[in-house]
Amino acid sequence: MSYIKYFFLVFVLFFLSCQSQEKIRELEPNIFGFATSNTFTFCDIYDTLFTNQVININPQILRFPGGAVGNFYHFGKAGYGFDFEEIKKYHGGKFPKRSLGLEKYRKKKKHDHDYIDDFIFLAKLTKSSAVLVANPFTQTDDDIIDMIKKLHKNNINVIGVELGSELSNRSYFLKGYKINDYINFAERCSKNIKKSFPKIKTAIVAAPLGKIVGHRHNIWNEKLSKKSFYDAIIIHSYANVIKGKSLDGQMITENLDSKDPDALFDIFKSRALKYLLQIYPKEVKKYYSIFKKPIWVTEWNLQISQTTGNTLFQALFVAHYLLECMSLEALSPIELTTYHNLGGRDIAGSIFRKNDEITETHSTYYPMLMIGKIFSNNITKIQRDINRNIFTYRCFDINNIEKLVYTIDWDNFEFKCNDMSSKMLETSTFRSKNLYDIADKDGFLDYTVEFKND
Repeated sequence: MSYIKYFFLVFVLFFLSCQSQEKIRELEPNIFGFATSNTFTFCDIYDTLFTNQVININPQILRFPGGAVGNFYHFGKAGYGFDFEEIKKYHGGKFPKRSLGLEKYRKKKKHDHDYIDDFIFLAKLTKSSAVLVANPFTQTDDDIIDMIKKLHKNNINVIGVELGSELSNRSYFLKGYKINDYINFAERCSKNIKKSFPKIKTAIVAAPLGKIVGHRHNIWNEKLSKKSFYDAIIIHSYANVIKGKSLDGQMITENLDSKDPDALFDIFKSRALKYLLQIYPKEVKKYYSIFKKPIWVTEWNLQISQTTGNTLFQALFVAHYLLECMSLEALSPIELTTYHNLGGRDIAGSIFRKNDEITETHSTYYPMLMIGKIFSNNITKIQRDINRNIFTYRCFDINNIEKLVYTIDWDNFEFKCNDMSSKMLETSTFRSKNLYDIADKDGFLDYTVEFKND
């Protein structure tokens, strides 16, 4: 055999061996984060029953102050320190009314402290890092600098700063806020942050995709993609399974495809799987092709809907989303996510809901509790296998020892975790008879934990 043929054969065999290996992403701990928008207004973080539940989830990162709340937060003032003239000047949507409601509730509860103090308390308890949101409408960047200083003084690791939130949205555009206004703020703020804290990353707001040629969102992304002052881009993900009109991820009107709940939620299941397996990876790929930067998904959830909120369907979706982000090479541009939301007064979005004087737990709690085990077991990679509508995720530690196995069975309505990290095999199962079943006030549907000798 000639040398040319020999080397050609070696090259072909090497190429085929590389092709046969499944691409698995390296686990990124900042994938498992939670937004805290409104949490400190409505939830009592000094209630140990509440805080112990949050600790048990094992969050790796917490977001403060929040989305629209973060855009108008002022450091050192009571609550979120709202300036209502500022809000009225820059926001043309529902937030001016919402902010008045938040302020009214703050006064009712006699919260005279800055909510950053509550955030620090919770971050310390959970040993979480932080991602902060900067107010884009201040004349200086003193607030965000002071926020970082205060967190550092309290030994909290600040991963990065979002340079505003959802500022390409129509609510700001209606008030005359445009891309050049945003670039002026973002460049200035990023420069000032890095001057004092060179290791802290900054991320810019990317606009939604899928608009017609010449749409302001495309112009927004095109102009920002030519800049280099930032380290990552921010996107928000609310998976649409219900037809109708939405605003800021929340359904305003819902056009349901069927009156039969079994048929309806079977349609929702098909749309959710299509989103997770096809639409979302393509979206991530498109964003990365435009910006060539890591992606922070600082708000994500199933679309906020009264129909799907607090159901088993939502619980399976959030578990599936997280495990896909943790395991797939196609989603490797995503280096940080914060689930929206930790606590509030809504039924469909938050894990914990303040209802009068009672704090309710929603259906997403137990799946989050089960997934939190990943970060107690030094897992470094997760391998996904698919058999029809059954998704299996095998979790390996740094020594390539299989410690955890998760199974999402969309046909039998079940999420399971086999924990092999100790001598006893621990199997946790969260299930129900129907996808549309709603959890009780403690977050229960059918949740069992069994132990067997390994």
